[in-house]
Amino acid sequence: MVKLNELASSRLLTAVDLQNLSKKDLRIMRNEIFARHGYIFQTNDMKTYFKSQDWYIPKYNDVNSMLTDIEIKNIELIKRYE
Repeated sequence: MVKLNELASSRLLTAVDLQNLSKKDLRIMRNEIFARHGYIFQTNDMKTYFKSQDWYIPKYNDVNSMLTDIEIKNIELIKRYE
């Protein structure tokens, strides 16, 4: 899933990309888009998960203005499968 998570910021995902993922994996994938921009998570499970990622640096309370059009569309698609 790691490769697919990284792709969520660089290309539009399709239903085929998401169809066999668990709800937990989908949630992590969606939130990784925010994490890559330095979002500071509010929920304990996401704080714990991303704190364990060596690339994650929490910096911002709101990263919505940093999201690309591709990321916004992918977030919307992922939400439909969650």
